Amino acid sequence: MGRKKLEMKRIEDKSSRLVTFSKRRVGLIKKARHLSVLCDVDVAVIVFSARGKLYESCTGSTSRLVEEKNNNNHELPLIEITQLEEDLDAALEQTRSRKVKTQLMVEYISTLQEQEKKLGEDKEQLEKLIAASEEKQIKEEGLKV
Repeated sequence: MGRKKLEMKRIEDKSSRLVTFSKRRVGLIKKARHLSVLCDVDVAVIVFSARGKLYESCTGSTSRLVEEKNNNNHELPLIEITQLEEDLDAALEQTRSRKVKTQLMVEYISTLQEQEKKLGEDKEQLEKLIAASEEKQIKEEGLKV
């Protein structure tokens, strides 16, 4: 038996909401870890609970940010949080830009492959025409002799 589809809205029952938050937070961190291992990428997950408690998980070089925060044992000032948000926005924009460039390159490669196929077909037709022309010329020379 499958699960029922859950409507995406705020869970009103506080107890159920907390249980769901805990389970989904753990699941999210587990998925991030899997993504990191399977795709050999650095992943960072930052989750703030409704009460403002910070939960984080990271892999690879992203762990430097969390280690620095944990070593300082203090709340990040608003300026640092703002700077971190700007850095994340810049990284996201750069990633999106790369994705667009990659899509354009894939489309261009596809176009070139189509052109290559068309040129190959044209080449085959020309080779057939040349072969037919040569056969015709040989037959004509054979008749003249």
